[in-house]
Amino acid sequence: MKLTFRKKALMIILPILVIVSAVYTLDSIMVEKDIMRKEIIKRAEAITTLATKTGELPILSGNPELLKGTAKFLRTNTEVVSVAFYDNKMNQLINDGLPISGAVPILSKASPISMFDTPDFFVFFAPVFTVRASDDIDIFQEASQAKQVREGIGWVRLGFSKSAMKEAVNQIVMRGSMLAVLFTAGSSIVVFFLITAATKPLTKLSIAVKNLEKGEYTDMNIIPSTDEVGELSVSFVKMSNAIRDREAKLVDSENRIRELFERVEHAIFRLDRDGNVIETNRKFDETCGGVKRFCAMFDEQVEGARLKKAIHGELKNSEEKIVGSDGEEISVIMSVYPKLDENGDITSFDGYFVDITEKKRLEETLMQTQKLESLGMLAGGIAHDFNNILTGVLGYASLIRSIVKDDEKLDRYAEIIEKSATRATSLTSQLLGFARKGKYVITKLSVNDLVKELSGFLKETIDRKVAIVIDAEDNLPPVEGDGNQLYQSLLNLCLNARDAMPDGGKLYIKTEFYLLNEEQVIDFFRIPAGEYVRISVTDTGKGMTPDVKKRIFEPFFTTKKSGKGTGLGLAMVYGIVKNHGGYISVYSEPELGTTIRLYLPRTEGMIEELKKSRVVFDKPRKGAILLIDDEDVIRELGRDILEAYEYEVFLAAHGNEGIRIYNENKDRIDLVILDMVMPEKTGKQTFKEIKDINPNARILLCSGYGQEQYFHELFELGAAGFLQKPFQHSQLLSMVEQALEK
Repeated sequence: MKLTFRKKALMIILPILVIVSAVYTLDSIMVEKDIMRKEIIKRAEAITTLATKTGELPILSGNPELLKGTAKFLRTNTEVVSVAFYDNKMNQLINDGLPISGAVPILSKASPISMFDTPDFFVFFAPVFTVRASDDIDIFQEASQAKQVREGIGWVRLGFSKSAMKEAVNQIVMRGSMLAVLFTAGSSIVVFFLITAATKPLTKLSIAVKNLEKGEYTDMNIIPSTDEVGELSVSFVKMSNAIRDREAKLVDSENRIRELFERVEHAIFRLDRDGNVIETNRKFDETCGGVKRFCAMFDEQVEGARLKKAIHGELKNSEEKIVGSDGEEISVIMSVYPKLDENGDITSFDGYFVDITEKKRLEETLMQTQKLESLGMLAGGIAHDFNNILTGVLGYASLIRSIVKDDEKLDRYAEIIEKSATRATSLTSQLLGFARKGKYVITKLSVNDLVKELSGFLKETIDRKVAIVIDAEDNLPPVEGDGNQLYQSLLNLCLNARDAMPDGGKLYIKTEFYLLNEEQVIDFFRIPAGEYVRISVTDTGKGMTPDVKKRIFEPFFTTKKSGKGTGLGLAMVYGIVKNHGGYISVYSEPELGTTIRLYLPRTEGMIEELKKSRVVFDKPRKGAILLIDDEDVIRELGRDILEAYEYEVFLAAHGNEGIRIYNENKDRIDLVILDMVMPEKTGKQTFKEIKDINPNARILLCSGYGQEQYFHELFELGAAGFLQKPFQHSQLLSMVEQALEK
């Protein structure tokens, strides 16, 4: 049992009080008892002395009655319970009262009184003397001067009862005991209250210490005192306040550290020496969704023995793979540091990791985008150069056919050349589409109308084994773009889907309004937040592996057999969609099919009808034309075609020469055909300088890139039209006529 200081003090002091009280009481009783005994003996001796006096005559007379009377007289004292007279030979003469057993002791008359103590009586023996005159009498002496002699004539025995003394002693004991009890109780109460009062500060201090141990702080009301307890209490209060302030600061610091621990975007964890997770932060829980799968990465069977690497300090900024909360594998940069005790033994591990899955995905997206951009630049440059070459081939072939109509053989040769050049033109057109440099006419159009037109064409052309399912959302907002190019993009997607289902299947085309609240990275493509019209083309075909999916938009990449495809279809789709400010995503699983989604930004306004192309005039009007192009073949072709139709033609090999010729002949030149990509001075610069010379000058833009949308500024400044390379002679004449009419 735990004893307090007060209990200990009481246990020590109270027994002392009891012992002191008992000793004092016992001593008092013994003293009073001794005093009483002495008083009784003193009275008994006095009575015994009286008895020797009163018994002298009766013993001398030998009269029994007289002895009885003397005995009765002596027994009038209540303390005397027995009276006996003896002669000199100790023969009992009379015994009045209680018999006293026991042999008569040997007595000496030299002792005036002899006392014997029995359990119940005080027994006193005293000799009885008589006085008589001496035998040697001097007759001449006076009687008063005669010599007297004391002579023993017998003995008297008195028995005094002890009952009165015993009763008195009992009363003394009882009174002493009561006083002792009262004294002990009173003093105990006084001591209790004194000790309680004295130890009250200690009790409060003890309670405060216990509360302090529990983390509770008790306000102590200290009564000022100069003793040690008072000083201790004051010191404790100061210490308690200091500890409370320090703990408050520690708690505040811990809260701030914990808050930082929880807010930091790194996943932080702590492991025991065996690699078990014992503490984590919020980011860790969000990323891992639990510790079991995470702990498995520190299993000794794991390749690389990560825990051993951590023990040797080798697991720092290491790229690792772990399982995320969704069960998917994620990439992290991880560091784990061992904690050592004073003996250098490992007690635990502290570590963190950063989820770089999104970063790696973005890096792959950026690499993919940069790769496609680089390929696009390459494809655009190749297509531009091919278009310049094909312009001469296609133009002269068409010119030959217009001249040799009567010669079937030459006309057939020229037709073959023209068809071959046209096929090559289609190929370069696809390359330009991928490079986002193809010609297109911007209008506000309905995606549902394109899908409706496309579905009609597909149902008439593709195998019946492929079922076409259209899911078009009503009241879709319009998009802005070139209807022909978007139609061609959707057609390419559908044809690819058809080719992925050689044994038949289902082709789904779905249109919908799609609101993206925040940027997403989907299948290596970053799609910003916004409002889109989304077109989804889904097939139930063979699907693609991840490696194939990464390369599908690369030009000339195809999984089809030789002769079955050029690998430019999806590249063109990618370029057209990007050129329209849109985005594309791909989802595919082997043997489960593919879904390609196009995200086209919505626009406001009414849907516009497409303008019909102008027909070629049979008899173009006459006039003077300045042709500025850095390609000799194109200049010669243009001159041959235009002069054949009686146009006056000026030729310039670059912009500076063209500006000079125009400045010299500005009053004669009706139209300028201006190539946009030239050395020394670009077509845009040449355009502006010619406009400075003559603000009303008619200028027809021409380019193998066909970036009509990029020349919007020039159209606002008054460009008369755009001619796409390569062109046939009829296309050239038609555009010239349209420009001259403006």
